[in-house]
Amino acid sequence: MKPIFIIILALGAYASAAIHPCYVGTRTDRNSKGIYLVDFDDATGSIGNLRLAATYKDPGFLCLNPHKKLLYSIGARPDGTGSLATFAIGENSMLTFLGDVPSGGKGPCHLAIEPQGHVMAVANYGAGSTASFLLDAKGLPSEPVTVVKHQGKSVHPQRQTAPHAHGVYFVGDALLVPDLGLDQTLAYGYDKDSAKIFAAEPPFSPSTAGDGPRHLAIHPSQPWVYVVNELSNSVTHFTRSGGALTAQKSAPTLPASFQGINTTAEIEIHPNGRFLYASNRGHQSIAAFAIDPKTGALTELGQTVTDVKTPRHFAVAPGGAYLIVAGQDSDSLQVLSIDPQSGKLTVTGATFSVPSPICLLFAKPSQR
Repeated sequence: MKPIFIIILALGAYASAAIHPCYVGTRTDRNSKGIYLVDFDDATGSIGNLRLAATYKDPGFLCLNPHKKLLYSIGARPDGTGSLATFAIGENSMLTFLGDVPSGGKGPCHLAIEPQGHVMAVANYGAGSTASFLLDAKGLPSEPVTVVKHQGKSVHPQRQTAPHAHGVYFVGDALLVPDLGLDQTLAYGYDKDSAKIFAAEPPFSPSTAGDGPRHLAIHPSQPWVYVVNELSNSVTHFTRSGGALTAQKSAPTLPASFQGINTTAEIEIHPNGRFLYASNRGHQSIAAFAIDPKTGALTELGQTVTDVKTPRHFAVAPGGAYLIVAGQDSDSLQVLSIDPQSGKLTVTGATFSVPSPICLLFAKPSQR
């Protein structure tokens, strides 16, 4: 009897491990009420069990504390002030609101936490600023410690007349901030005890004029950084030394035959480090690239047109066999399968309704 009992337990653990809770950050200007939860089944490639995890205004981008059962979100207070909110992760991955602090500027759009869990950063798109926050022993963020207002503009007559910080990324001892309005990725150092940030040397790395750098993807094992350019619809490969980036070559995210209006949105590297993906809003597709393991150079693998509208965000699911696309304006998620050898994507036909999704974040096993 004892061996049989052990086998049953093992099978039960395997079956439960196939279900992955995923948080969905949203815009609440239409039908959404806050942060939602869905379940992704990596055995079938299907999504189900939509529920409201927490009510909050405009909880767009999300991140998890690396050591505590906490989730953070940018958003807005009832008066419209940009905010950084903290939620406790409880039973069945549901969330309890613990409080919020000002984001340090208008229009927060992205957030990040450094690996030790002591410092957070927020990019404020509307204000064109980067703000830093110190986390206390409970993981709760302070009021903004440092707020740096970016300065300058670039060449686009509508989109680049002022700074627009669009992302924050901790890597090594640096904080990297792509600014769409400046055509720069700014670099900061930071003090882990005080959360103060300060300009690194060099203070920024330039992109080609008119690119509009939006988000970054940092290679998991090599000193390579990839920037998705919202305005030029391209991905640029950079080599990294500390916080300094050196541009290598850019690759288009669109087919040469496309003549419509498009802006890119998200970028992500597959956990195996071999493939890279970027989303197109307009062409409504995900562009795929192979990463050369020796040089980091990109090879285009083509685009997979999705059945969603405005794929603002996507995420590679745990296990690396699927990619989930969030259609902000179709109020839906769609599942694509990933070929493990080539990295190419295939539409599976699996879709699921979620209001105004703009960020997908899979829960960690230790935080469920």
